[in-house]
Amino acid sequence: MSQYHKTGLLLRLNCRRDRWRIVIWIVVLAALMASVAAKFDGIYGTPHEIAAIRQTLASPGIVAMFGAFHFTGRVTTAEIFANEMLLFMALIQVIMNLTLSIHATRSDEDQGVTELIRAHTVGALAPLAAAMGELVIINGGLSVLYGLGLQLTHMPGATTSGNWLIGLGLGTTGLLFGTVGVLTAQLTDHAASATGLAYALFGISYLARMITDVQHPQSTWWSPLGWIEKLSPYQHPNWTPVGLSLLLTFVILGCTIFANAHRDLGSGALTTRPGRRTASPLLRGPLSLIWRQQRNIFIGWLLGITLFGVAYGTVFNTIGNILKTNPTMQQVFGRAMVHDANHQILLNFTSLLAIVMASVAVIPGLQLVLELHTDETHGWLEALYARPLSRSRLLVSYVSSALGLSTVAYIGGLAGVIVTGNASLDHVQDGISTAEFWQTIAAQLPMIWVFLALGVGLVGWVPRIKALSWGYLALGFIAVYMGGLLQLPTWVQRLAPTGWMPRVPVHAVNWTTFSWMVALSVLVLFLGWLGYHRRDLQLR
Repeated sequence: MSQYHKTGLLLRLNCRRDRWRIVIWIVVLAALMASVAAKFDGIYGTPHEIAAIRQTLASPGIVAMFGAFHFTGRVTTAEIFANEMLLFMALIQVIMNLTLSIHATRSDEDQGVTELIRAHTVGALAPLAAAMGELVIINGGLSVLYGLGLQLTHMPGATTSGNWLIGLGLGTTGLLFGTVGVLTAQLTDHAASATGLAYALFGISYLARMITDVQHPQSTWWSPLGWIEKLSPYQHPNWTPVGLSLLLTFVILGCTIFANAHRDLGSGALTTRPGRRTASPLLRGPLSLIWRQQRNIFIGWLLGITLFGVAYGTVFNTIGNILKTNPTMQQVFGRAMVHDANHQILLNFTSLLAIVMASVAVIPGLQLVLELHTDETHGWLEALYARPLSRSRLLVSYVSSALGLSTVAYIGGLAGVIVTGNASLDHVQDGISTAEFWQTIAAQLPMIWVFLALGVGLVGWVPRIKALSWGYLALGFIAVYMGGLLQLPTWVQRLAPTGWMPRVPVHAVNWTTFSWMVALSVLVLFLGWLGYHRRDLQLR
């Protein structure tokens, strides 16, 4: 029997099982690409509008967020579109691929699905091949939809080769990182570790891309995530990044097959350290149990977000140094005014980073909140419920851990930005003050709490649609991250909590907004507790 026996059958089963998840991802991403492209002619259709945004895109702060691109000659609307959208769409597609790849491999293995499949006449590598086939179909389909969507929008300056280069570039980038997810699933011994390792590699690639873009753009070739910037689809189309992504995908796939062939089912090269022979006296309640089970994940997120902030802080001196880019400014306006201008630039950059950090900090807390329902449906909480433990106490343990984790992660991430950024400045007076730091902390904490409270509400009342909380977080992040460049209406930017508070520290904290956001989070938390306390447990 071939090692790939029954791969086609497993592929069909995977696609059938994940059909709604796949359809939602494909429709959202393809529609987002096409709708933004269709809108761009109205936003940046005139030479005056293009000239204005061209200067903005060249600023170090925007380069750190969206990547470094080089314009030559007459700049078109299509080139501005590629500058703004390529890296952003690549980030979303990477997240999609990591989610799907680990779900189709290590998650199935953890739940015993792979063991049941392998008990039949199925090749040893068939489940792995089916997972890779699913990724190829999804990314290939998106590549086609991207190309067709861009063709139909008829953006000024767009070319057929450029449109399809964007589609294939994004598709191969997504497939590359999807393969990374499949590899981490072979190296680790459970889905949480695989996810953490995959996102760590993704984060390293992103940070390498950001730092090199700001300081040494040619070195961005060393980051696989930076290859998407090198496509230059509407100026000098470059197919090299597509070839490099495919080549690295095959290399990683070879390592994945080797790792799969040299491990037992359910194991991994990076194993979880065995626990103590006898439990610690501290493990007397659900809160300490959650900490014991999740501590490595907690520590990983805290370190990861803090290092993420530190990396952004390293570019402070490049972003906020007008004297370096325009020495005549000091002679014309005076030293004090130039330093005020530097400080204002850093305030604007920090206000955007604060929302980015807060949105990222929501992720581990929301994962923990939603894991309560996952653990419930998998039957892992039955042993706890069999003891004299109330559902209220268990819910409070999960929620308090989530709130604490996200809050500390956000403070650590922003502290990494400010401390590292201020230390990197040539002129200390340009930096962010302690008072501005704490104002920024206060401004975004209610946003974090509202998102987590929403997750609790969904788990309490309608756990089957708990995934909507991720969509709502994504909507808020996109509205803020891209709202200014896409000139989204104010009401769109305020659909989610990310847009409810004024930009701090550029503006002062609106304590009225702060108060009602805190009150809203408390109310939703209470409603979530009420729903969880009343509904039937979903055990199987």
